[in-house]
Amino acid sequence: MPDTAVDELTEAILTRDQPRTTDLFFQMVRREGRPLGAALGAVMTAEAPFVQVPNHVNVRDGQITLVNNDHTILGLRTAASLAPFLPERCRLLPLLQSVWYVPAGLDIWNQLLGKYPGRYATMKGLDVPPPSHGPVVWNAEQAPITEAGSAEERLHAHMIATMSGDVRRSYGLFLGLAVDEKLRPLLRGHMLFLGLIDLQDTIIGRKARNTGHKALRARAIIDLADVVGWDHARGVYYIGVPDMAVGPLYYSLYDAACVTAASELPDAGKRLAETNTTPLTATEVEEMIRLLVEADGATVWSLVTTHLKGGKAIRSLADTIQVGAAELILRTTVPRQFTDAQHAFDYCNVANYWMRATASPYQARVLYLMAAFVNDVARANKLFTSVREKECAGFDVAGRSPEALLRDLDEAILAYDVPRTTAVATAYLASGADRTAYLQAVALTACKFQDDPHNQKITHSSFEEYAHNGTHARDRLLLASARLLAGWPKMPGERECYARFLKEWIDA
Repeated sequence: MPDTAVDELTEAILTRDQPRTTDLFFQMVRREGRPLGAALGAVMTAEAPFVQVPNHVNVRDGQITLVNNDHTILGLRTAASLAPFLPERCRLLPLLQSVWYVPAGLDIWNQLLGKYPGRYATMKGLDVPPPSHGPVVWNAEQAPITEAGSAEERLHAHMIATMSGDVRRSYGLFLGLAVDEKLRPLLRGHMLFLGLIDLQDTIIGRKARNTGHKALRARAIIDLADVVGWDHARGVYYIGVPDMAVGPLYYSLYDAACVTAASELPDAGKRLAETNTTPLTATEVEEMIRLLVEADGATVWSLVTTHLKGGKAIRSLADTIQVGAAELILRTTVPRQFTDAQHAFDYCNVANYWMRATASPYQARVLYLMAAFVNDVARANKLFTSVREKECAGFDVAGRSPEALLRDLDEAILAYDVPRTTAVATAYLASGADRTAYLQAVALTACKFQDDPHNQKITHSSFEEYAHNGTHARDRLLLASARLLAGWPKMPGERECYARFLKEWIDA
């Protein structure tokens, strides 16, 4: 990638010019014919220094405040994964949306202090005038660190550096590992596991929490490295890897899972992926979903142990927990509370992705974290009662053709009408109509919103899990993403990029 492309993107990003940043990306792909990976690599190289934070919590007026910073990389990863679901002429739309967001996602630390403009400052109601300075570079670029030792020893050294919060060493060791093509398959699973075990004990009454973002970030790093090419992904690494070690870091819940596995399961559960082969019955699936969202934490924790002792397959349990995460969304009615449910859903998606992609002996332990997160969200938001049946009863959608239902679904989502969206989506899925058409329609609607990547991310997560889920209840995964699209609060100007797409980019 010529330096001029990165230079032009950097200038557009630093002047917070969202249309120009996006148009530069579009020109590289459509006008100049650059490979998509190269164009994405240029965007990430340009933004990487300016999306770091020194910590994920700050203190204002004596109170803890949460500081998150990874929405730009999550959006780019999701866009690349969601694009194939859209009609061919619209497949650049999610990528354009994710690039459009980048200039609004710089220096989140100072945005929340009212010292730098952007999406987070706007979200907090802060009117920040354009500053005379650029965003702070909180974590500097590092040189690779290559130490002697076996692959396992080198990966372990990286894990310890990350878990101890040594950002510089963690990043340098990762770069030293990533350069070795033979180590990359191991590094993929290692990064996902390292993200998955970093999960808070509870979100109830907490501002200091990560809501599974370390796992989401780890997946974004490895997936985008695949898109860009590992040998050319330095911008990807600079955005995502240093932050894996940024505190606070949470391992207490995983510690509890390890203690339980060691005391309750043969060989600490390390061979259960091989020995446990019996799937849950439909009745057991429904009962587990109910308990996930209605029981107390101790009951849910014990239920996982009971099923593992009873020979139930890890994959079947993970699939059921994923549907339990969908049930959180299907019971949420307060707009801001969708954030908790969607984070549990996306965390479980990464866990399932990791289980499908690796043969880690620690899969059974991560089941406890998945189940605990889902149950914690249910208790935090008091999602003890199903509302879907009553909502659907309020709408008469009988006799509508599948095509008409999909048009109705788009209109309901864009109107932020949660009950109507749920009723229409339920009717379409219950009719047995073409699922491919449904996926395409929902993906396109999701990509009409410009906010943060959650709209597109939950959509892709639900599609991916639907394709792999082995339970009878997997339709609820698709229903949940439509409901969240209608319910999750949007920001002012969320359709500006889509309007530009229709006017200038769709057929250019």
